[in-house]
Amino acid sequence: MNAADGSAEGDGRVRKNRQPVVWFEVEDFLRYFDHFRSPTGLQRVPFEIFVEAERLYGPTGRVRFCRLSVYTKQFKPIGFDAVISAYLNPPGAGAPWKTVWEPARVFSEFSNMPPVIIRHPRFFFWIFKTAIRDLIEMRLQRRRFERSVRRGDILVSLGASWALPHYVKHIAQAKRRYGIKFSTLIYDLIPIEHESFVEQRHVHQFRKWLQEAIPVADVMLTVSKYSRDTLLGLAADAGWALPRVELLEPGAGLSDRPIAGDRSTIRLPQRYVLFVSTIEIRKNHGLLVRVWRRLLERHGPDAVPVLIFAGQIGWLVDDLLADLAACDYLGGKIKLMSGLSDAELRQAYRSCLFTIFPSLCEGWGLPIAESLAEGKFCVASNRTSIPEVGGDFIDYFDPSNDDDALAKIERLLFDPGYLAAREARLQAEYRPRTWADCVQALIGKLDRPVPANKE
Repeated sequence: MNAADGSAEGDGRVRKNRQPVVWFEVEDFLRYFDHFRSPTGLQRVPFEIFVEAERLYGPTGRVRFCRLSVYTKQFKPIGFDAVISAYLNPPGAGAPWKTVWEPARVFSEFSNMPPVIIRHPRFFFWIFKTAIRDLIEMRLQRRRFERSVRRGDILVSLGASWALPHYVKHIAQAKRRYGIKFSTLIYDLIPIEHESFVEQRHVHQFRKWLQEAIPVADVMLTVSKYSRDTLLGLAADAGWALPRVELLEPGAGLSDRPIAGDRSTIRLPQRYVLFVSTIEIRKNHGLLVRVWRRLLERHGPDAVPVLIFAGQIGWLVDDLLADLAACDYLGGKIKLMSGLSDAELRQAYRSCLFTIFPSLCEGWGLPIAESLAEGKFCVASNRTSIPEVGGDFIDYFDPSNDDDALAKIERLLFDPGYLAAREARLQAEYRPRTWADCVQALIGKLDRPVPANKE
């Protein structure tokens, strides 16, 4: 493997009797870690798939990686080591951002940039240097992707490609130029289905991307039946002609792979309940604040465990954060923990009493699967795709009904026999879907013939 640029070209992989190569396009994944240290589900799911795809299919050359540079708008083959490096040693660990949407706000309005650049010159110099290096490398190695790709190969986007300007236009050009196919993974349609839960700029951005992607995609994948049905319904109402739409159920848990932060250094409370999620309005953190306040009023602080919100600060939660600060986080009974490494997250799952997931809408619900895979019981919202993840292994409540949520949580806290029985059944009967299962299903779906009108 060429250590200088992460290329897999010339690495001796077996390519005889060549099957179509699945090219994972990873630019959005790499650029995310330019700005952030900790992944959201939009990075964790692709990374788990990348790891297993490389393990199962990488040595034969059936799976490879490439990027569509945001700087040069050209494709470049890269090696899996570049993906691993971004995840385990993210440049964004030193970034100045405190919320998920802060980079978008800064870069969208020039007037916002100078003060931030002045405060953090080293970080922005690194971004500038990366862009210049990319431009130089692409000019020197302009035809490398053309020498590697073959007609019939399939390009797959598993992340947030809607955030990359003119992404679909460049994919369409590549399809015409190289005779390749294209597949993209849809996590949810929340920016269209529930506009009030999303920044308005994202609503317009996502809808535009989806309308452009549908006619270009040969296969569209969804992470849940709920997302698939929503996509089919939306397309029918809008008169959009969809390509083949396939369900790709994610794996569960943190797989046997390189773990970011091998040693956990966090200090966790002796007794706590865990909610893993980006802190944004649709995740419904406010409900849990109200429930915990009522628990403290009923039972007193000594009987009520700490509630941990583990995740980055997202959008539309200024009022929530102000309320928490005003009440001193309910006297310390609510704790925000951002930037957990994989090892720290695994420790947090394993040491908690149980987990909670009160989201109002989801495309899947990865934290539920992670909780169950670690043997920890979960109580969650009964909305959208969430019952697909939890099945009958978890308890459900109506996320718009505080009394229902309180009753379900109170039972878990103050009826230890009930929680023990539910956890025992989970550990005895739950069989998590592996990421290897997910990858093998993905390759099988991509191998199915594309209808003639999409060729």
